[in-house]
Amino acid sequence: MKNSLLIICAICTLFAHQPVMDMAPRWAGGWGLQFRYERLGSDKEIGREFGSLSKSYYQHTTWIEGVYTWKRSIRATFKMPYHQISNERQLVDWGNPTLSYSGIGDLILAVPLKKYFNMERSTANFGFTPQIRLKTGDNSDLLTSKSGYGLSLSYSTENSKYYQLYDVFGWILDDESKMIGLDVNLGWHPIHNNETNSGVFVMWDGTYRLNWDKDENSDSRLYTGPVAMFYKAGIMVRVDVKVPIIEKVEKASLSKGTIIQTGIGFVF
Repeated sequence: MKNSLLIICAICTLFAHQPVMDMAPRWAGGWGLQFRYERLGSDKEIGREFGSLSKSYYQHTTWIEGVYTWKRSIRATFKMPYHQISNERQLVDWGNPTLSYSGIGDLILAVPLKKYFNMERSTANFGFTPQIRLKTGDNSDLLTSKSGYGLSLSYSTENSKYYQLYDVFGWILDDESKMIGLDVNLGWHPIHNNETNSGVFVMWDGTYRLNWDKDENSDSRLYTGPVAMFYKAGIMVRVDVKVPIIEKVEKASLSKGTIIQTGIGFVF
């Protein structure tokens, strides 16, 4: 299927991050829920020779995600997506040029393991996160349910003013497709109120994805953009904007365009 590589890339954008907002909870017996919305897609053709039947592809995904911490260093997470997809194609015969799909996607389960280091004026942690993807979605012309295994290696550090996160991860799916990625968040913490436990993080995000389909055709994409996160007590709100810098494909495809993500999380 000519659109398969495009769709693989489209559903990988949130495989690395963990609830809640990669930051909380950090105490034994803590738990949290977050809701994320993601929009991507375009009608921009990429590739040396555009041979796809697709004229445009747009995807809206709502993620429901949760976390429970047995203790600070051991936790379990889940991520469940609900997709809404619209794909306009060039007609080769009679029919509707626009294909649509709405439905749940594949459930992702993970066990993030962290080793914390508390220093005089900062804290840091190394993360090791095995993940599994289960076939919980439907199969359609636009989206295929797949199972697979993933692994993430991360490092983050923060003090009263600055925050950094580096995450390298990979996935192998049951259709023999593969993906590796790197996420980098560099942040500034300009506002914090101890009395209300509220404040603001301003970050810059870099996101790189390299995908291979079962025929070893590669798809390489680099995105970057600003992030703003607001928090008060147990509520966190985050907005991301990712702009494509590099989109290099071996097969004809479409750009994912500017990716917009918003989310709200609650920790207890």
